[in-house]
Formats: sequence, structure tokens, C-alpha cells
Amino acid sequence: MTSASTNAGDWPQIADILANHAGGRPDPSTELSGRKHTIFLAGGTELALDFETGDVLNWSLAGRPGVLGQPYQAFWMRDGGYFVDFIDRTDQLLSFSLWLDLAKGTALLIEGSVADRSLENENLLTRIERSGSQSVPKLSYRSGTIDVAGSHDYPRTSALLGKYLRYVYSDTHVYDHYYQNDKYYYWYCWKGPDAGIGEFDEAAYFDLGEELYLVAWTEKLLPCLAVTVEDHRAMTSIGKIFGADSHSWQTGNNTVGAKMTLVHAIPAGV
Repeated sequence: MTSASTNAGDWPQIADILANHAGGRPDPSTELSGRKHTIFLAGGTELALDFETGDVLNWSLAGRPGVLGQPYQAFWMRDGGYFVDFIDRTDQLLSFSLWLDLAKGTALLIEGSVADRSLENENLLTRIERSGSQSVPKLSYRSGTIDVAGSHDYPRTSALLGKYLRYVYSDTHVYDHYYQNDKYYYWYCWKGPDAGIGEFDEAAYFDLGEELYLVAWTEKLLPCLAVTVEDHRAMTSIGKIFGADSHSWQTGNNTVGAKMTLVHAIPAGV
């Protein structure tokens, strides 16, 4: 699914992509206000979260200075599960997203970064040779337990492979995704800032629960990444898009949401 045009001017910047992309999501939840949690992450690292209000938290991650007065957004999904998202108030090149399952006492931390521009002007083969990835943005994933030290691992999943889904973010934003294999997916935009173009980008999929998945991807033509939680029981997704302007490197981040439709399921290898 590639655009008929390859003119770089056809590709929007991060500010264009974020405009009006949140039409399909609910208002943020304030239910975490007043709560304090410690996330015991794999490898022995601890993430401390103090949800001071419904939209401001204080946090610290081992190896980094603590951050006070951090704006955040949280969204209830189902069964005690929340998607939490923020940009590091002290470093706008870093993004943090969390899946918090308060019922099960488990968490998944997704760290995103557009800090390293060293491969920005390299061709895709050189990027892959040097970094193992075709994308400039980076994502990392760490599972953990909430408030009680323990061991937990959110597994990767193949449940989405072969699914062709349509995402309606608003009347003006409609995208298709086809989950090709465990590392790549196709996207195409019918309506929105990307209308008429599409790409083949890197993606990762995690099993969060029954018909509940975390999907994350990085684009290769723009310094842009996304993290979403997909509820395939309710056929809704909530997540975020984060990236930098490829000229000024000014970053932007918005939470987004969509109604989903299964267009088709295509068996692998067919």
C-alpha cells in the first residue's frame, strides 16, 4: 500500500498528523487522582508514580531525576485497566506510555524517543545495518508488577496477524491497518492529513488480556511513533501519537481514539 506519489512534500509533519486526530476517543479519566504506585520493572528498575490530581503526577524512574508537576492523561479501558500517557516535562524528546492493570497488579511501560538523529539522513539499508531498525524513532518495552515486587512478562502475540482493520478516528480521519507479520504492518489513509498515502512500517504486538492488545509502531519516513491499546471485544482503540517535525525537530504528542471494524482476515502466506 504505497502512494502513487513519492514527493516528500506530500507527507505531512507531526503537527498536521495530530490535528483533529482525537475525535474518536473519550475524555481522559480522573480516577487515578490521589493514588500512589510503585512499578517493579524487569531488570530491577522501579518507577514511582504519584497521581497528585486527575491530570498532574509526580514520577521518578531509577537512574533519572524525579519529575514534579508532570501533565498526563489516563484512560480507563476495562476490568481495572488504564492507558496512561505523558511526555517527559524535562525532556520533550522522550515519551512514556503505561498500561496499568490494577486488578491483576501488572504493568507494561513503553518508552519512546526521537532523541537520536544520527541515522536521520541515512538510507534505509544503512539504518538497518547500523541499528537493526529502519526507523529513527525508538521504542522499548518493560513489563512489571504494581506495588509488590515480583515477576511478570506481557508476551508478544500473533493474534492480530492477517487481520485487516479500519480505524475511524473521526469523520475526517480514517485509516486502514493490515498486520502482516510479527515485525511489520501496512497502513493506508482514506481520510485525514495522510489521505491517499500509505506505508509499510515496523510494529510490535502484546497480549494484555482476553481480546485486548497493545500495538505500537514506528514510521520510517517521519520521526513518528504510536502506542495504542486495542479492545477487540468493544472494537475500540485508545492510544497516542508522538513525533518530531523533520525540519525543526519540535515534538508533538496527542492521545487518540478510534472505532474499529474488521474488514477482512487474510491467512498468513496466502
